[in-house]
Amino acid sequence: MERERLLDGLRAGTLKRRNVLKGLAALGIGVTAMPFVPGRATAAGQATYFTWEGYEIPELHGDYIKKYGASPDISLFADEGEGYQKMRAGFTPDVAHPCSYNTRLWRESGLIQPIDTKRLSNWGDVISSLKTIEGTQHEGKQYFVPFDWGNTSVLYRTDLVEIKEESWGLMWDERYKGRLSTFAGANETVPYTAVYAGVDPWNMSDADLAKVRALLVKQRPLIRFYADDETSIEQAMASGEIVAGTTWNSSSITLQGEGVPVKFMNPKEGIMTWVCGLVLHKKAPNVDKAYDLIDSMLSTDAGKYMITDYGYGHSNAKSFDAAGDEAVKAAGLSRDAEAFLKAGVFSREFKDRDAVLRMFEEVKAGL
Repeated sequence: MERERLLDGLRAGTLKRRNVLKGLAALGIGVTAMPFVPGRATAAGQATYFTWEGYEIPELHGDYIKKYGASPDISLFADEGEGYQKMRAGFTPDVAHPCSYNTRLWRESGLIQPIDTKRLSNWGDVISSLKTIEGTQHEGKQYFVPFDWGNTSVLYRTDLVEIKEESWGLMWDERYKGRLSTFAGANETVPYTAVYAGVDPWNMSDADLAKVRALLVKQRPLIRFYADDETSIEQAMASGEIVAGTTWNSSSITLQGEGVPVKFMNPKEGIMTWVCGLVLHKKAPNVDKAYDLIDSMLSTDAGKYMITDYGYGHSNAKSFDAAGDEAVKAAGLSRDAEAFLKAGVFSREFKDRDAVLRMFEEVKAGL
């Protein structure tokens, strides 16, 4: 049975936890059904952590376990919209895990409180530019603690694709018609299209939106499929069904680990960068433990694991030294995280989100 093969691989150390999680997800088995994960037992009065699937693993909060003898209580959301609505309906976790561009909305909705960074022993090691991301501070107070960050870019088969320079233009290359893939979500595909079109993704005028739409219409017949997740892109690229597709850093780690010759591109127009992090609920019932959880997730050990096993950047600058050059390079990152982040295009809120979403759905539908 495939489930048992995946679990056996994890126990034997032949498969990384991340790949097992993805394999089980493909079988429709959630992480809450994974009895082999150590530290999942919870004790009374633990902090509650509200996060994405895959981020609840003990390796990302080891210091918390050392102090309290167990992992925090875990609650998962499929996406931030679901998490936001659940908290608006009254769910009260201690710590939640949104991305930076949602901080203002969550703060204005009265869901989160300021974070006293003096209570975080690892705050001094956090990459400076991540401390002041737009929308994460208000009236001199910090509402968001950066944790993980990564990129959306083009991953391509180096043995099947010929390029003169790394550019988003590969996603419109007629030579590879029917062998390209991109994400089905507007939040991922529209911004890089706008960047390639030379317009600001987050402040598009009607004319800008029309320009982006025209490019997406041009791209549509080249696309093999619009992907709902990175796993489908990875599987298609490994088999050769597609030769290039937009995805995240972690896909490069996965495929290289399987011996597939791929490269995660750093486009000349700018790589797309997202930063997610930790917020403290306005009515957090376990404030002290919440701070300990946040601090443990900022540790160098947590950061090393994030880079080496997930292929994402971490907010602790020291984690890049701990991970080493090989792991950092494999993830498509850089030891000079500040310079790398500066070169990227940070994800923000669309000026007219409804118009963008409607436009992209129409393009995918062929309208």
